[in-house]
Amino acid sequence: MGAAAFLMAETLEIMYAEIVLAALVPSILYYFAAYVQVDLIAARDNISAVNKEIPKISRVLKDGWYFIPPFIILIYMLFWKNQPAAVAAVWAAAILIILGAIFSYKGRRIKLNDLFEIIAETGLVTINLIMIVAAAGVVIGVLNMTGLGLALPTSLISIAGDNLAVLLVIAAVICIVLGMGMPTTAVYILLSALVAPAIVEAGVAEIPAHMFILYFGMMSMITPPIALAAFAAATLTKADPMVTGFVSMRFGWTAYVVPFLFVVSPSLLLLGDDNVQVAIDAGTALIGVYLISVAAIGYFSRRLNWASRILLIIAGTAAMIPDHAFGLGSIADISGSAVGFLFLGWLTTSAKKARQIMSD
Repeated sequence: MGAAAFLMAETLEIMYAEIVLAALVPSILYYFAAYVQVDLIAARDNISAVNKEIPKISRVLKDGWYFIPPFIILIYMLFWKNQPAAVAAVWAAAILIILGAIFSYKGRRIKLNDLFEIIAETGLVTINLIMIVAAAGVVIGVLNMTGLGLALPTSLISIAGDNLAVLLVIAAVICIVLGMGMPTTAVYILLSALVAPAIVEAGVAEIPAHMFILYFGMMSMITPPIALAAFAAATLTKADPMVTGFVSMRFGWTAYVVPFLFVVSPSLLLLGDDNVQVAIDAGTALIGVYLISVAAIGYFSRRLNWASRILLIIAGTAAMIPDHAFGLGSIADISGSAVGFLFLGWLTTSAKKARQIMSD
C-alpha cells in the first residue's frame, strides 16, 4: 500500500500492522478477481504461454538470496517488535547494505562510493514525497480557513439524510472525482480531511471509513475520463485509451464493490472478535468474487449466454454479501455458493459431454 498506509496509520494513531491486516482480505479479493479474469480470457481466446526461458527458482535464490533477510527483519520489527515504520525501515536498509557489501549480486558488491549515490537517490524520492504532502497540506489549510473543510461533511450528511447507502454512493463519486490526476498519497490526505469525517459521523468505524475513501480515491487511476494508469497502459500497448479504461474498470470491479461491503461488515477487514464469522465472510466473499468474475468474462468451459451470466451474478452477489450484517444468518451465503458451484459443475459436465460427442 506504500506511503498511503503509513499516512493512514499516523492519521488514525494506530500501528501500521493494523492497517496491513485490515487491507489483507480486500487486496486478496482484488488480485484473485484479476487473476481469474485473465485466466478465463486466456482460455476463451486460446492464448498460449509465452515461449520464453524463465530462470529456475534455485538459480534466482542462489544469486539474490540476501535480498530476503531485510524483508524478514522489516516484517519482524513491524509486527512482532511493534517498532515505528521508520525504525523498522532503517534496520532493514542497514541489513541490506551490510549483506550487499559482503555478497555480490551478478558480480557486483556495494562499495563505499555507492552509498553516496544511494543516499542521493533516497533524498530525491523523499523530496518528491514531501512536496506532494506539502501541496496537499496547503489545500487542506485553505479548505479549513474558508470553512469548506467543515461544510462538505455536513453537506454530505444533510443530502444523504439517515441513509448510509446514499451517503456512501455520494462519497464514492466525490472520492473518484477529487482523486483524478493526483498521486495516491495526496489523494488520501485530501479525502481524509474532506470525506472521511462525514462517513465516520454517520456511524462507520474509522478504519473502514478511511479504507473506503482510499479505495475510491485510487480508483480514479482506472476510471474514465481521466484514468491516468489506463492511459499510460494504452500508450505502451497502442490501444484505445478509453477502451483500456473501461476494460480496466471491468478487471478492477471488486475495488468498486468490496469497500461498500467492509463498511457494512468490518469482518472483511479482519475486525471483530468472532474469528469463525470472519473466516466465513472472507471465504464466501472469495467464492462470490469467483462467480461474478466468471460472469464478467462470460466463459467457463464454453462461452456463456446472458441467462447463465445473470444467474452467476445473482449467486455471486448472494455469496459475497455478509449475511450477518443484514440479519440473514448464513442463508444467502450458503445458497449463493451452492447454486454457483452446482451451476459451474453442470457447465463443466455438459462441456465434457459435448466434446466427447464431437470426438466420436
